[in-house]
Amino acid sequence: MLEVFKAKKFRMHEDASVSLSKRVEDPRFLTGTSNYVDDIEPENVAYLGIVRSPYAHALIKRIDFSKAEKNPCFIAALTGSDLVGKVDPLFETPGQRLTNRYQLAVGKARYYGEPVAAFISKEKYAVEDIMEEFDIEYEELPVVSSIEDSKKNSTLVYEEWGDNVALRSEAKRGDAKGSIAKAAHAIKTTVVIKRQAGIPIEPRSLIVSYDKISDIYEVYGSVQSVHKIRSYLAKELRVPAAKIHFKVRDVGGGFGTKGAQSYPEFLLSALFARDSGLTIKWTSTRTEDLLETASDRDQSCEIELGCDENGRLLALLANVTGNVGVMGTFNIMMPHTIMLLPGAYKIPNVHITGTCYVTNKAPAGPVRGAGRPDAIFFIENAMDAMARKLNLDPLEFRRRNVILPHDFPYDNGAGCIYDSGNFPLLLDTLSKVTSYSELVGDRKGTQSIPGTRDKSLRGIGVSMLVEDTGAQLTESEKIIATQDGKLTVISGSSPHGQGHETTLAQVCSEELGIPNDRISVVWGDTDSVSSGIGTFASRSAATAGSALIDACRELRSKIIDKASELLKMKKEDLDFKHGKVIETVSRRELMSFEELMKRAGTIEASSNFSLIGLPFGSGAHLCQLLVDQETGVIEIERLVIVDDCGNVVNATIVDGQIHGGVAHGIGGAIYEELAYGPEGQVLNSSLIDYTIPTAMEVPSMEVYHIHTPSPFTLNGAKGVGESGTLGIYPAIFNALNDALAKVGAELHTAPATPEAVFSALRDAKSK
Repeated sequence: MLEVFKAKKFRMHEDASVSLSKRVEDPRFLTGTSNYVDDIEPENVAYLGIVRSPYAHALIKRIDFSKAEKNPCFIAALTGSDLVGKVDPLFETPGQRLTNRYQLAVGKARYYGEPVAAFISKEKYAVEDIMEEFDIEYEELPVVSSIEDSKKNSTLVYEEWGDNVALRSEAKRGDAKGSIAKAAHAIKTTVVIKRQAGIPIEPRSLIVSYDKISDIYEVYGSVQSVHKIRSYLAKELRVPAAKIHFKVRDVGGGFGTKGAQSYPEFLLSALFARDSGLTIKWTSTRTEDLLETASDRDQSCEIELGCDENGRLLALLANVTGNVGVMGTFNIMMPHTIMLLPGAYKIPNVHITGTCYVTNKAPAGPVRGAGRPDAIFFIENAMDAMARKLNLDPLEFRRRNVILPHDFPYDNGAGCIYDSGNFPLLLDTLSKVTSYSELVGDRKGTQSIPGTRDKSLRGIGVSMLVEDTGAQLTESEKIIATQDGKLTVISGSSPHGQGHETTLAQVCSEELGIPNDRISVVWGDTDSVSSGIGTFASRSAATAGSALIDACRELRSKIIDKASELLKMKKEDLDFKHGKVIETVSRRELMSFEELMKRAGTIEASSNFSLIGLPFGSGAHLCQLLVDQETGVIEIERLVIVDDCGNVVNATIVDGQIHGGVAHGIGGAIYEELAYGPEGQVLNSSLIDYTIPTAMEVPSMEVYHIHTPSPFTLNGAKGVGESGTLGIYPAIFNALNDALAKVGAELHTAPATPEAVFSALRDAKSK
């Protein structure tokens, strides 16, 4: 039975309450006793320094570090030519156009801040002094600063390609172009989303040492996936992965920026550690983080919709263009955008094309959503444009076109098969909890704001979202029961804020009936778990949760085997429930878990469980906001989110993930743009200039839930970490354009900064 609940006052089903357990990891974060990589103070340490290009596109004519060598803290240096032939080029995703790019620039620099030389210093605070003593001669080249420049092909980022096209992608079902030509109503609009940084509170950090005798590299890193980054490093070093022991401690945020890329500092530190015998340490500065750490979005979409006289969608025709900068190691955003562009709607005819272009920007990479926020922003913006064309309420127009429960599993025509959902219930719930009909019926075009001379414009916007979660389908989990009656879960999925210690312990407790306080969760050690995928793409509850349940079931079977041996009873006469061995027929308790383990010793179980398909989360958002006509400043008055992430494991954590995702989306929608100048230079390489929302700008949120369990996961869960980001972009913009329409203005480019909003208002007035 589906049932709606509001955060902190709900039941998931009639017979199962949803946990509101507090996160067990929070005390150490709040008291400053957590353990980050930079907290480690190794002995025999040297500090890595990176010399970066001051030009976005330039030939490297000469690198002279003879002056740097005279610094008493200088130890050794590397340039790009030192890497050629000795290590492999950086890892590149199969299917991408290859560049054979090394982790230090060879021959020419292709983006502002690209590493061109590296060195190690005896003292941390001598690094910047040594950096300034490198004498590098450049010959500037014309800069490919935009997609328009890239399309001309007059300057090539990679000469061997012959053009600047990084990727082409397409999805097609039916005849979209013909259907739009014949449609009773059609709209065409262009929507743009600018480049956004991840800005984890902890910048990237690492420590690398090398043991000559064992030929083992010991690596600590602030990463989202120890196994993935280890595989990159092993390939580049040309060593078996088993030669690299990779660990992760607490991680202060990642948002995708620490999960998928092969960054230079790991390889360079490993080389210096091997050759010098020293332990190498590096922590990114905030400026380095903004120059090099993966940033995302930077896409635009020309989108057309056609519908019949009753407001039923007939066709979607779209062309997506992406600026990926210099080719990185994991560029999946455009394909994701295309796959999700049809959104939550039944559209019989679909034709979407996409083209990615390289430019002299830093490599793009996944940031909280990896192409999904773009897709939902594009389709939801177009849905509102069509609703205005039809003079229909935006929520009613969506209600006419959403995929219905009996349609699942549903092929969206662009490469996704949605497993489950109840989109009408999402809209009905949103309408009910917001009193939507009264809200839109009573809204006024303007409202006086205390302290201002003019009127502010009020707008209300709604949006829907659907997103694939559980990426890469598989995860590794191990569970160890020890003689003291305690359990240790060793996870291949490592947290960077998601609360795995709480959630995975809870999953284990509910499956085996062992109290949470007797279960510990550890992660992020390649020696403890032979394989693992990591935490990104809203995957841990679905994939790691399912793998842990599978491992728990294997452990239960082994417990019953051991009980059978100890009690001299047949296995089929025994069961293990609520932490006790019981007789199957009489349900009589025979032995507690603690008693069994005292006699059994240690019992282990593991799982590399794989889902048979991706679970799809969904949601509906409403935003109410005010626009100050004198300043262009947006004030969000109300945010309401109705979420469906399947069965909820821990509601406190789920709501926290939604809050964080919404905050990230508010940043991208209103404040954040990683801006590049005409010469390819980053214009806002510090938090003085790069604006992120604070607690003052992120409003309180009303969060509600419905549940449509995934048929693919053992716990019915779907991912939730990115859904808030997906839904809030269009909700804000649809509310913004609802407000601006009152004075004949509109805006379809994120972020809607005060300057952009004021310009739209000014242009409308001038017309």
